[in-house]
Parts: sequence; C-alpha cells; structure tokens
Amino acid sequence: MFCWAAGLLTLLLATPGMQDQDKPKPSTPREQWQALVTEFNAKRSEAIRGLQSTKGEEQQKLIRAYQELGKTFAARFYQLMEEHPQDAVAMEAAFWIVQNAAGSPEFDKAMEKVKKEIDTQPVKALVVRLNPIFGNVRVLELVYQRALKDEADPDAPELLGWIVARGAFYPVGQKAIDRLIEKHTDHPSLENASLVLARSASVNAEAALRKILEKANKPEIKAAAALGLGQMLAAKADRLGSKPEEAEKVASEAEKVFAMVIEDASAGAQRYKTLAEKELKVLRTIRVGKEAPEITGPDLDGKEFKLSDYRGKVVLLDFWGNW
Repeated sequence: MFCWAAGLLTLLLATPGMQDQDKPKPSTPREQWQALVTEFNAKRSEAIRGLQSTKGEEQQKLIRAYQELGKTFAARFYQLMEEHPQDAVAMEAAFWIVQNAAGSPEFDKAMEKVKKEIDTQPVKALVVRLNPIFGNVRVLELVYQRALKDEADPDAPELLGWIVARGAFYPVGQKAIDRLIEKHTDHPSLENASLVLARSASVNAEAALRKILEKANKPEIKAAAALGLGQMLAAKADRLGSKPEEAEKVASEAEKVFAMVIEDASAGAQRYKTLAEKELKVLRTIRVGKEAPEITGPDLDGKEFKLSDYRGKVVLLDFWGNW
C-alpha cells in the first residue's frame, strides 16, 4: 500500500512537467507565426514593466533594449518567411520586419519582398493583404504609388483609404485624402477617412473635412464628415477657453454642424445621429464658460446635496470610483 501511494505521489509530482513536454509545438505556419508574435509581445510587456520600475542609467539601458527588441526577433520572422514562401504568413512576416526591425540585417531583404508584393498583387488581393497591416512611411508611399498607377481599378480607392487610416498625419496621408476627395468623392472609403481625420493630428484635417462636406453626395459620407468637423471645432473651442468671444464663435459653428447631422433624415446618416446628439449636449454644457449641469447625490456623510446649492462659491468636483 505504501509503495502504491508513493508511486501515485511521484506520478502526480511529475505530471506538470510531463504536460509541458507533451504540449504540442506549433506546427502550421500560422501557429508558428502566432507563437512568435505572442513571444515578442510578452517580451515587450516585460520590458515596459521594467521601465516603470527603474530610473536613471538602468532605465536608459532598458529603453535601448526595448528599442532593439524587434531586431532580436527579425531573424526568426525572416526564417519563417523563407520556410513558407507561399503561405500568407510569409508576407505578414515581411511586413512585421519592416514595421518592427528597421536597421536589422533582414530589413532590406524584407522590404524588397514587401515592395514586390505591393507592385504585383492584384489590387483587390492587395487590399485584403494590407488590412491587418499597420505599415510605415515607406510602405505608405509604395501603396500610394500603386493606387495612382491603377487608379481606374474600382478597388484602388480602398488603397487610398488604407493610407489615410494608417497615416493621416504624414504628408503621404494628406496626399491620399486629397486624391480621394478629388477623384473618388462618393467612394465608401471616404466615410471612414472622415472619422480618421477628426482624430488625427493633421494640420489640414479641418480643411479636408470641409471639402468633403461640400463635395460629397452620399448622406453617410456627409454625416461622417460633419460629425468629424463638429468634433474638431468643439475641441478647438475648448482650447480657446481664455478667449471667450473667439471660443463662442467656434462653438456656435460646431453646434450648427452637429445640428446638421441630427436633422438629416437620410437612412445612411442615422447611425451618426446619436453620436452628434451626445457631442452637442457636451458642447452646450461641459465647456469653459458654461453653467455646469445639475448634479445631485449623497455627500461623504450620506446627506443629499445639489451642485446648485453652492452657486456663487468656488467648487472643486472630484469624480472617482472603484472597480
């Protein structure tokens, strides 16, 4: 009995290690790709945690290591690309190297493969290939040239939209949005491009949104452009808090633009109506110089209070919570 129990104990203690050994290794190209990406992301997260807990020279070393992390994985991604040249992960690996491993020995070789892919893939297939890719300036420029080369292709505007979504703040992104407005005013990709512009740091975003609003005919594109323009104007009004007259003028225009979205009864514009209503409510209440909306609730002693009870006094509101 003792021997049986001891044998069982030995088996139980050995089980975790045996499970690790028996765990199947990635076999398909997609599994190998995912395993590499997962490992890289884990290393990156580990490096970030290290940065948060160190200072001085030690932190600078970790920063340099973090910046070099992509290079340390480049050879493995390139090997995956070379071993499975016909699989979709090959091109994803090439794009990964271009995005994350600039300066590595594999970068230029991967860039050549990326360029060939962009130059030779049918436009429709290239659109699908690019969708999960972030890209960098060189890739954006290559895609822009391809979009111009095959501009007659019905899917070419999708390439321009991809550029805007990934790099509206770059000069090539601004060229892409200008081309979309000029040549493909009512193409569906311009709807998402309008929303991207509103969130971008592009200096020409406001002018581009005004142009889309002026030229587009499809209700959903006009609504997206109007919502984006209103959001930009509302943010601009907030930044002008120390100049009340100028801020009020900008806010007044933002109100009109939001109202335009709300009043549009077109079916294609309906999904933007609720968003515009929320933005308009915030613009009219939670803004420098405006009367704060009424707030009621219990204080720290459990006594009910209203914000309006403190009218005329300086009030600091601290919103907090536990999750």
